[in-house]
Amino acid sequence: MLVSVLMITYNHDKFIEKAIYGVLMQQTNFDVELIIGNDSSIDDTNNIINEILKTNQSSKSIKYFYNEINLGTQKNFKFIYAKAEGDYIAICEGDDYWTDPFKLQKQVDFLEANPNY
Repeated sequence: MLVSVLMITYNHDKFIEKAIYGVLMQQTNFDVELIIGNDSSIDDTNNIINEILKTNQSSKSIKYFYNEINLGTQKNFKFIYAKAEGDYIAICEGDDYWTDPFKLQKQVDFLEANPNY
């Protein structure tokens, strides 16, 4: 696994679908995993994520963790960070989204060409 995308979320039902699909649309020549940590959302976030998981046709691997007890932002992030297998870590929070389908490819190409960064 070359890139792990970490996505923490809490009550982001208005944004989470766009955030997830922004990651799934990434066009890369390497493997990408998406790790989602839902910090015990009380809105419809969990249902939306589960529906996406059921219908995901992407080649991207998705690991989804729903915390029964709210851990808080830092602990939730540390929890999913520990699950990451990628050499590189990218972050896209559940209320954010990416519009460039080549975002990860561009970033990895730059980092591979510039090992001092």
